[in-house]
Amino acid sequence: MSVEASETLSEVWTRWQGHVINGEFRLGRCLGCSDHSGVYLTRSAALGGADLAIKLVATNRALAEQLLPRWKRAGALAHPHLLQLLAWGGCQLEGLPYLYLVMEYADQTLAQLLAHRALAPEEARQLLEPSLEALAFLHGQGLVQGQLKPANILVVGEHLKLASDTIRRVGEGAISTHALTAYDPPEGRQGNTSPAGDVWALGVTLFEALTRRLPAVTGEPREAPAPPAELAQDLRELVIGCLSADPRRRPSVPDLMRQKAAPQAGALPEATAAPSPPVAAEVPAAPAAPATPATAAPPVIAEPITAEPAVTAEPAATAKPAATVEHAMTVPPDTGEPPARPRIPHLALIGAVAAIAGIFVLSRWANHSSAPATPVNVPAGVAAQAPASTAPGAVSPVAQAARSEAVAAPVALQQVIPQVPLSARRTIHGHIKVWVRVIVDADGSVFAAVADRSGPSRYFQRLAVEAARKWTFPPAAGPARRILQVQFDFSRDGTTGRARPVIVPG
Repeated sequence: MSVEASETLSEVWTRWQGHVINGEFRLGRCLGCSDHSGVYLTRSAALGGADLAIKLVATNRALAEQLLPRWKRAGALAHPHLLQLLAWGGCQLEGLPYLYLVMEYADQTLAQLLAHRALAPEEARQLLEPSLEALAFLHGQGLVQGQLKPANILVVGEHLKLASDTIRRVGEGAISTHALTAYDPPEGRQGNTSPAGDVWALGVTLFEALTRRLPAVTGEPREAPAPPAELAQDLRELVIGCLSADPRRRPSVPDLMRQKAAPQAGALPEATAAPSPPVAAEVPAAPAAPATPATAAPPVIAEPITAEPAVTAEPAATAKPAATVEHAMTVPPDTGEPPARPRIPHLALIGAVAAIAGIFVLSRWANHSSAPATPVNVPAGVAAQAPASTAPGAVSPVAQAARSEAVAAPVALQQVIPQVPLSARRTIHGHIKVWVRVIVDADGSVFAAVADRSGPSRYFQRLAVEAARKWTFPPAAGPARRILQVQFDFSRDGTTGRARPVIVPG
């Protein structure tokens, strides 16, 4: 599609921004669109006031008779790894008929991550578990997901979920009139839908997640695409099974769950062996600080992405009776639009909310649990000289001292650098930066560590946090704990790390 055609398509859907659907759902910012549907940000006081997504689909009577019963059926499902549908119905915009579907708002999609990089083998294995659980749930009820692909694998908060608006009964044909894609199994040419079709789509998705390209589908039903030989053996065998041209030869979802759970004795050592212990880089001139056991830090949660949710990665919700067709009421675009969510860098599959909360709690605890409550990295004697107040616009001596000290990065007595397997380094394009906030005890040992900023990968964040917990610093002049930030830079050539102070405003 040319740029001009894409811009025209976008204009078609953005013109509805500001309209109100069914007297309840105001169409906010357009999140994405296709030739037949658009997705918008919305909110509803009746549904809790949180950010939601609403999808508009241009319709006719025949399409409405197919889609509305499917959405109603899917809206009654409850599973932690299925996007929940909240409300659905019909409406008119300038006399034209549309269907609307209100869903959970998804923070990110797998397709958005793959626009930046491939998944590491361990990340792909983590992706499989929730996907297989959701498919097992659907197949057990005689249902299929129907359109499994990276754009329909979404992150909502801390959960990975599959899109629900494509769910239909086994044997029901697809509604879309578009040509078949690589995600459609060979037997899809006859319009058949079955659990084996979901397995095929899972294999294509896994292939794409690991390589950032689609398998070369020849169009011949007897020929199955072969994954690259460099893939980890366990994942390669799984993909080969899923992409069998004969649906009867594909493993079922329970088979895949057992295969994933079984030890992979023949897997490539790089993909399955635990990384060797990190090598500590010592600073010779400084004396070693006594290390005390560090208490467990909050788990690392992570991995958002830059782009906004694609229209095909539909968010979802709780069942609500289908509404009658109503004309949309126009509201001025500049009144009451829900604020846009902050754009989060990259995706590696699970939300930044808990990590941010953890940082906030750790920072507050460090500042209030030890006396005196001195700003980070400020010598105790400096704080005692600070005046009770300063003139408006003036910088207090405490802040001046903190800023001066921030110029020089703190020297670590022991720097532990994460050891990244070669198979994971090969997935890096450019540099991946991970910031870890650490609370340092007076003796120089790390008391706790948590991911400070949203990073591009849960996998690399975990490695960074584990390494940062083992760093040690010179003992402090006073009893107060310090907050420092350790920055790791991952690249194909290796990993580096450095520490710097964190200035706590006060």
